[in-house]
Amino acid sequence: MTNETRLAYTIEAACEATGLTRTRIYRAIADGSLKTFKAGRRRMVSARALQDFIANLERESAEDKAA
Repeated sequence: MTNETRLAYTIEAACEATGLTRTRIYRAIADGSLKTFKAGRRRMVSARALQDFIANLERESAEDKAA
């Protein structure tokens, strides 16, 4: 991959970018915590949606540790 900033990822690329499993990504899509869109037949995740999702995971983790 080049140094250019990606605006959207396939599910597989989102897994590679985040280190999360396909199961975790699809679970997040199913429960509505990760927003996606369709481009033709491909399911895509925007970079912004991934960033928001990771930020929410970080907040939840911090809240769990504080409790």
